[in-house]
Amino acid sequence: MFVETVYETGRMSVGEYADEDEAKSAIKAHHDRAVNGEPGGPVGAPAERIAAVYVYDKHPDDYNPDQTASADVVTSEVAALVKKMKDENGVINVDQLAMAVRDISHPMQQGTDREDSFGSFYKMKESKKLNLDFLEA
Repeated sequence: MFVETVYETGRMSVGEYADEDEAKSAIKAHHDRAVNGEPGGPVGAPAERIAAVYVYDKHPDDYNPDQTASADVVTSEVAALVKKMKDENGVINVDQLAMAVRDISHPMQQGTDREDSFGSFYKMKESKKLNLDFLEA
């Protein structure tokens, strides 16, 4: 199983664990280090408090590995992008539009697409979101 951990700082990491118990144990240990002001790992950076935990059956970066979308989806997305990106004169920066079109199939959500500051960074739908009560045990 894969777990995306979102920290209170707004950063995130993805780890692979054998099962939910192993994931919770590792995440709790990290969270406890943060609460105690200890380093988060071997490089000595401070540990960060946990804000959200998302569980996936496969790595969330494996979203749409073929980089495909239906013509209807692309047409709809591009129309929405054009509407959003045009200036008061109806002009669009083509380079910015091209980058935004590329993001349609990218596995990660782009900044403003995330539901909230502790939402998943990935477009792949998580299997579940863990209740964080285990951090207080």
